[in-house]
Amino acid sequence: MILKSSITPTFCPGCNNFLLYAAIQQAVTQLKIAKENLVLVFDIGCIGNMADFFSTYSVHGLHGRCIPTALGVKLQNPKLTVIAIGGDGGIYGEGMGHLIAAARSDSPVTVLVSNNQLYSLTTGQTSPTTPKGAKTKSTPLGSPSVPVDPVSLLKSANPDIFVESINGRDPQLVTAKLIEAIKHPGFSLLDLQQVCATFGKQLLA
Repeated sequence: MILKSSITPTFCPGCNNFLLYAAIQQAVTQLKIAKENLVLVFDIGCIGNMADFFSTYSVHGLHGRCIPTALGVKLQNPKLTVIAIGGDGGIYGEGMGHLIAAARSDSPVTVLVSNNQLYSLTTGQTSPTTPKGAKTKSTPLGSPSVPVDPVSLLKSANPDIFVESINGRDPQLVTAKLIEAIKHPGFSLLDLQQVCATFGKQLLA
């Protein structure tokens, strides 16, 4: 089954999103999900560019709104496998309210978060998961905020959901955990810890 479109991915050289792109294809193939039964819903940001790189059904939504869009698709046709894909800004920032609501209701969709701890598409501003004290373009004196911990936050909202934070730079682990998340019968979220190849160096300073 071919899930790639004819468009060549345009992520920066070395971007961890290439690994997620490959892992989605491998997971869907291993689970034998028919192409017509898969819908990918993308947020805005670097990861949102992936909407062009798949040949399956997909929606490229508004910033922070990929989860409610995914829920709408699932409600319309519960037989579909629906995956919402976004970054730490869209999911944990603009979309936080939608995320908590979906977790509380145990809605049967899978959410993938490309978490590089920055708003990277807009050149590296502080995001909800930026470490406290980190100096970025938008916080030159250091971020004053405590970063969001998605696992503890979502487990406090609903202890029955599937939520894990993993090393997003380990291809085999990403594929294995993605399969596990998709197979989970209720709400699932996989937080993929990444490093932005272009703007992530400021977090190491």
